[in-house]
Amino acid sequence: MKLERLLEGAKNLVRTGWMQNGIPSAMGETVASHSFEASVLAYILSTELKRKGVEINPEHSAVIALFHDAGETLLGDLPKWATNRINKREAEVEAFDELGIGKDLFLELKELKTNEAKVAKLSDRLSTYLQGLRYKRIGFNVDEIISSYAEEIDKLLSIEPLNQIRELVTKIMNSLNMMNPK
Repeated sequence: MKLERLLEGAKNLVRTGWMQNGIPSAMGETVASHSFEASVLAYILSTELKRKGVEINPEHSAVIALFHDAGETLLGDLPKWATNRINKREAEVEAFDELGIGKDLFLELKELKTNEAKVAKLSDRLSTYLQGLRYKRIGFNVDEIISSYAEEIDKLLSIEPLNQIRELVTKIMNSLNMMNPK
């Protein structure tokens, strides 16, 4: 297992999409901070689904979200231009093999067959949306990312059981929209 590569890589790797949209690397969100936020969101959303009677393990959802981008510590955070031209999934599976940890969680997420994986995917998208709002609040033009992720979130909320937490997700999305930094 390449533990140090995973840990150090996640803490130091700034997500590429933000830098391509004018966010200085010194202010950029790292893979680790994104994964942590996605993990916390996955736990909260799964707990709400469980409260509503859905069979789901909030801790497992959180762990899937925590590991979802671990492969990037070897690959880097590939921009959309590159992922449209290579087999990203195959490259990520190889990266997880090389790291020696988390491959089962990654594959579960990509297959989206479990409730936990569906929540982890939603949480990943929600975390990016929220970070976009934070950057917008301080003056960066990331409207395209915000809009794109809002659409992805809406699509995910149309599937079962995620449709049962639409109200909570909307509340979370609006929580930053309503904040006034001044």
